[in-house]
Amino acid sequence: MTPRTARRARTARARRTIPAAFLAALCASTVLAPTALRAATSPDHPRQGVLSGTVTDTAGAPLEGARVLVSELDRAVVTDAQGRFRIPEMRDGRYTLEVQRQGYESRMVRVEVPTSGAVTLSLRESPIPIDPITVTVTRGAMSPANSPLPASALDRPQLDREQSVSLARTLAQLPGVRVLSTGREIGKPVIRGLRGSRILVMSQGLRLSDYSWSDEDGPSVDAAMADRVEVIRGPASVLYGSDAVGGVVNVIPRPIPDAAGGAPFYTGEVELDGASNNREGDLIVRGEGASGQWGGRVTAAGRLAEALHTPVGELENTGFLSFNAEGALVRRGEWGSFTMRYVHNGGEFKLLEEDAPAGGDRGAEEEGGPERKLGDDRVQLLGNFPMGTRRLETRVQLQRHHMIEMEDNPDSLALGIKTESEVFNLALDTGVGEALLHYSLASNVSGTVGVSGEVQGSTSTGLVPLIPDASLSSGGIFLMEKLDQGPLTLLGGVRTDVKHVNAHESGDRTWQAQTWSVGAAVRLGGGFTVSGNVGTAWRAPTLFELFASGPRLGEARYEIGRSDLDKETSLNLDGGIRWDRPQVHAQLAAYRNDFKGFLFIQPTNDVIDGYQVFDYEQADAGLVGGEASLQVEPTRFLSLTARGDYVRGTNELLDEPLPLMPPARYDFQAEIHGPWPSGADQAYLSAEVEHVAAPTRLNPYDLAVDAYTLVDVGAGVRGELRGRDMGVDVRVANLMNTSYKDFLSRYKAFALNPGRDISLRIRMGM
Repeated sequence: MTPRTARRARTARARRTIPAAFLAALCASTVLAPTALRAATSPDHPRQGVLSGTVTDTAGAPLEGARVLVSELDRAVVTDAQGRFRIPEMRDGRYTLEVQRQGYESRMVRVEVPTSGAVTLSLRESPIPIDPITVTVTRGAMSPANSPLPASALDRPQLDREQSVSLARTLAQLPGVRVLSTGREIGKPVIRGLRGSRILVMSQGLRLSDYSWSDEDGPSVDAAMADRVEVIRGPASVLYGSDAVGGVVNVIPRPIPDAAGGAPFYTGEVELDGASNNREGDLIVRGEGASGQWGGRVTAAGRLAEALHTPVGELENTGFLSFNAEGALVRRGEWGSFTMRYVHNGGEFKLLEEDAPAGGDRGAEEEGGPERKLGDDRVQLLGNFPMGTRRLETRVQLQRHHMIEMEDNPDSLALGIKTESEVFNLALDTGVGEALLHYSLASNVSGTVGVSGEVQGSTSTGLVPLIPDASLSSGGIFLMEKLDQGPLTLLGGVRTDVKHVNAHESGDRTWQAQTWSVGAAVRLGGGFTVSGNVGTAWRAPTLFELFASGPRLGEARYEIGRSDLDKETSLNLDGGIRWDRPQVHAQLAAYRNDFKGFLFIQPTNDVIDGYQVFDYEQADAGLVGGEASLQVEPTRFLSLTARGDYVRGTNELLDEPLPLMPPARYDFQAEIHGPWPSGADQAYLSAEVEHVAAPTRLNPYDLAVDAYTLVDVGAGVRGELRGRDMGVDVRVANLMNTSYKDFLSRYKAFALNPGRDISLRIRMGM
């Protein structure tokens, strides 16, 4: 080994060792911090109190069953028959309460312990969903109405209606959010025209690592286990580092039950789902409870589906089987909380072949087809330690992500023997951790300083060596400040990151980046808020973009990576106006996102193994677009909603459209709701019409599709049956059985989208 090679090896080891040591120290501090904080609290000066109060409607009548969430501590209690709540063991400090109840407008208030004393909170009756608190925009509690960044969220009732095996499909109802789909079961979020590794998906604020270059590797999260899903539409690299150049999706789990100083309790819930189009059946079982300082929850979700059906016949080899589970345990005290969570997501997903028939018989030699086996296991250790005007959060996550593609062996099939072979087998092991210090400099000035680190190892086996084995490491530090001054909210931050990739026998690369963001929101009166934000973001190339060397069978091309690729950087400017009144909620947003070194794939004249060779290039690119939404409640029992979005992307080097830019979309919905039948908390009847225009600006390798209009209808009821909570939802998607092709469907070249689908969901408390 030459001296230069030895120095490079020592440097690479150091780059891996520093983040690994940070993770180990963070893990140890998360586990040991409760003991240290407990010992540091003098028995003569117990810094803890009780937060109590009452929740009523606007007429002063108590509301039973309202959820009161302390956002900073992730502690939630439910009001009793007199509308009262009580949260003990609260350290002195400033907190944010979010109060929610089905059929009422959620409310956010700031309180101080112990000076606030008992609080009385009134909720206005409103069936229109209002965005709940977001913690994704600032790493602290904030109302989306006051956010300089474009943010939105789906809360628990909305997720109950839209739940799907694909998280991206659940999110597609939000303006500016689409789904890149592979059948019904696999979907990747598309935000403002960007997808894949340009969209950061997180669970509880911790990034989820996967092979984002693959359109058939969707986010490993289950909406059935989420309390809400928060979305930032646009860059957020200042808070989350590389990959957050197009947007952020943060899946927030349900709060773990809190005994709140009362008697131990245990509850459960069973959910049965069914769908007609692919004969899907789902079973979700949840059990949770709390006793003293301990709380826990266990959830399991199994789903089984057969092939999809279009208006002209069945799509062979499109069924799936999945099993997802979660187990969580928390201990709370005057010192804060410590949470342990284990999550598993996995399944087998069959993939439609390009030459597969839509209906009809297949010969014996054609039975079966490719399938993707996905597995994701992760362990989270979360510490939350309030210290007066400061609060320390420590988070550690260990994740194992596994992706295997299986295909029938053609030589065996020719002999009448069916055997499967691994086309590729990829495994990604990741350790990620961060420490966040939240502080208040004054009642209207707050901020967060954070440090994060990540180490990864990727291995590749199988018949097709897609990428070399590699190790990766990264780290970052950031500062975010927020000022509330009367009607003005200012938000600003800076961050620096470094990322290193070492591909075994293929070389190593290091990138550094500095990002910043500044934004403001001004409340003008009359319910109007004007907001704007400008900031930078970045993304390091993926392993596949750097080192790929093999065929992509799904795209019928041979891809070759480039190890000399530079990082992507972007400058984003967006602005919007929001109008919130008791019966009207409206938003209008526009943006421009300019890229330097935008990565794109380009064909060459070479051919390998019968496939045309594609390689990666970089160029300047720009995206412009906007979103609009309007929700109106003309009467107490009727709400009307209209939404629309549009994006235009251009490769400025080639002066041509960027590929797969979503066409314009318009959506209209009407809903009748009320406390009927007798005894129900809430019931609804809804109808929705969605129109998607034909794409007018096509990349040379895009496939044109026609415009289409879909009609969906639904109905549901929430209430009690023999003293148990119960909910029933019925939905008919594509009511008219319309034949259409979604521009963002990976099957559009050879198959229609699914036809009519009737789904039924029943939830029953135990």
